[in-house]
Amino acid sequence: MRFVLLFSLIILFSVTLNAQENSKVNTVKHGNDFPVFNLKNNLVFEDFESGVWPPTGWTVLADTTPQTWDTASFDPHSGSYYAHCLYDETLSGVQNEYLISPVMDMRGVSSAVLTFYFQFSQYWGITPNDNYDLYVFASTDSGMTFPDTVWHELDTDTSAWNSFEWVMAQVDLASYIGDSAFVLAFVYYGYDGAEAALDDILLQTAGAIEESERQIIMYPNPADDFIFVVSKVNSYAIYSLDGKLLCSGIPDTQGKISTAHLPNGTYVITIFNNSVTQGKKIVIQH
Repeated sequence: MRFVLLFSLIILFSVTLNAQENSKVNTVKHGNDFPVFNLKNNLVFEDFESGVWPPTGWTVLADTTPQTWDTASFDPHSGSYYAHCLYDETLSGVQNEYLISPVMDMRGVSSAVLTFYFQFSQYWGITPNDNYDLYVFASTDSGMTFPDTVWHELDTDTSAWNSFEWVMAQVDLASYIGDSAFVLAFVYYGYDGAEAALDDILLQTAGAIEESERQIIMYPNPADDFIFVVSKVNSYAIYSLDGKLLCSGIPDTQGKISTAHLPNGTYVITIFNNSVTQGKKIVIQH
C-alpha cells in the first residue's frame, strides 16, 4: 500500500513538472529570495513597482496583436510587479512587441553593464520548439532605429535554467560608451510562442554624468495638446520617426511644449541643455 502511494505521488509530481514545462504561461511562483542590486551609478533601474504602465520614460510599441508588454503580479523576481508579454493564440502572424527604455547619456562613463532577470519557455522557445525569441536591441539615435542585437536568450547558458524560472542575464555595453542618445529595446518576437517576462532591469556605469544633470521627465505620454518637461531645458526639437524635423523652440516658464499642431502619431522629442542632449519617444492622441 505504501509503495502504491509513493509511486502515485512520484507520477503526480512528474505530471506536474511536465505540465509546467509545456505550459504557455508560468504557473509556478518562485518567491522573492534573490540578490539585491547595488544601485550606485545606475543609468536605468526599472523594477516595475510604480504601478504605472508603461513606466515613466518607457515606451511600448505594440504590433497588431492585442497581446503585448504589460504589467503582471503573479511571480515577480522582486517586489510585487514585473513586466511580461503573453503569446496571442488568436494571431495568424508574428508577434513583434517592443518595450523601450528611456534615452540614456553614455558620455563620460568608463564602463557600462546591463543586468536583468527574465523568464522564458525552453519548451516553446528553444527545444523541441523554436517558436519565439527574446531579444535586447540597441539604438544610438534616441530609439528611432534599433540596428544592433546585444542579447538573445541563447546568449545565457540554457542548460543552467528551466522554463519560467527567473534567470539573470548580463550584457557588456562598453562599445556604446560615448553615445549621448542610447536606448535599449526588449523585444518579444515569434509565432505560437509562450509567455516571456522581465524584472529588475539595471544599466550600471562607472564615471557617469550626475543623475540630476541627465534625468529628463516628460508627461503626459500619450499627450494631447501639451507636454510638460521636468528638467533644465534650453531648447527642444520634435522629429518624425524617419528623422524629419517638424518643429523646435523653447518651453515656456512652466516647461510646457505645445503639441496641438501635431497629428496623432509617434514622434521623437529631443531636449537640449548645457551638458546633456536627450531624446524620448512621445505619442500624440488628440
